[in-house]
Amino acid sequence: MPSLPTLRTEAEPLGARIRRLRRARGLTQRELAEPRYDRGFLAKVESGSRVPSGDVLAHLARRLGLTADELRFGRPPGAAAELTDALETAYRELQQGGLESAEREFTRVEGRAFEYRLPEIECHARFYLGEVQWQRYDIPLAAQGFAHALELSEAASPRLYGMIVNRMAACRALSGDLGASVALVETALAELRAAGPVDPDAELALLTALIHPLIEMGALRRARRAAEEGRRTLASAHRKDIAARYHRQAAQLWQAIGLTERAEKDLSRALRLFTSIGYDRDAARSRWARGFLWRRMGRLDDAHAELLLARDLLAEAGSREGVLGATIELADVRRRQGAFDEAVALAEGIRPLLDRSPDIEARAEVLRLLGLIARAKGDLPGATGLLEEAADAQERAELRGALVATSLHLGDTLRSRGLLAEAVQAYRRGVRAAAMSDSGPLG
Repeated sequence: MPSLPTLRTEAEPLGARIRRLRRARGLTQRELAEPRYDRGFLAKVESGSRVPSGDVLAHLARRLGLTADELRFGRPPGAAAELTDALETAYRELQQGGLESAEREFTRVEGRAFEYRLPEIECHARFYLGEVQWQRYDIPLAAQGFAHALELSEAASPRLYGMIVNRMAACRALSGDLGASVALVETALAELRAAGPVDPDAELALLTALIHPLIEMGALRRARRAAEEGRRTLASAHRKDIAARYHRQAAQLWQAIGLTERAEKDLSRALRLFTSIGYDRDAARSRWARGFLWRRMGRLDDAHAELLLARDLLAEAGSREGVLGATIELADVRRRQGAFDEAVALAEGIRPLLDRSPDIEARAEVLRLLGLIARAKGDLPGATGLLEEAADAQERAELRGALVATSLHLGDTLRSRGLLAEAVQAYRRGVRAAAMSDSGPLG
């Protein structure tokens, strides 16, 4: 696995830095050192033979018009603000498809933050480097990047820590380990709440991360609790991007339990928020989610138009993960509209992305889609094989909600072939999956 790009520079010795700054200001050693110290003492500091104490550094920094940390680490005035602004600007560029230039800027900022001893900014740059790999749909390398950021989590703000855990959990979920994804988030959430006053942005980021894996595990009551807690936290949150991600994720839960009007409202809020801050990729992902919702509601023409737009916008933003998801939904819409050949072509066109990814959920969705198309075309043996393969993958990954639906399709297909005993086994498999979930009425 390739390593993440990292920039490291040789630090300028402190004494040499003091000498350089003194000369740049046109000061003699005596003028800088007095009245508290003499020229000879400063000469030893500049040569490196004398290590300055904190009091000495504070005196010299004041004389040079700097803070002690700016002098100690060679940090230009305003460096922290400049690097933070550079990160946010580059992240917007990433959202708009500028992956390579954003990656270069994140790498530059990481190196400067290390040099200037700004660990929170260095952590944030590492997190965004993980986001680059996420956008490229390289989930193993993205997970490595987020773990790299987590190494500096003690210096990170609670909000940043919450976002790192959010993304690490998503990587685990995509790799088929839903239980580990949920456990990671629940542990982080418990620690956050036990530590004292809770940062609402951090709490909202963590609650948001729980919703999708819990839905896929069939744990709808737990997912709803997370969504309702998130809605209460939302009133205190400050970051628009975190609020927008909550709205988009909560919509998935409302849809799963039949509250489609509530889901539409949340997706509209997410789209408005992402658009207002220039997050084009995430705005397009909200359109993808809305197309998915409309497809589930039977609004196939609306879903087709929205998913086409979402796919094209995600392609412009360089989001391979988004293109994959939107294309799967688009193919299912075309299947439902009877355009079987086009649906197959769409599904086959994303196989290279699937082959490079550990995304079991997406892989199983494509298998089920192709199985349903095969059944519609009258190829019942082919449909059986594809649906069985999808069900096996979903069972291994604990995708219980999806397994219920696939088992039903598989049972119907086997029954159409006259294989009644096998059909009963398939139905029972779906019943077991439903029994292991809490997907009954939620009130």
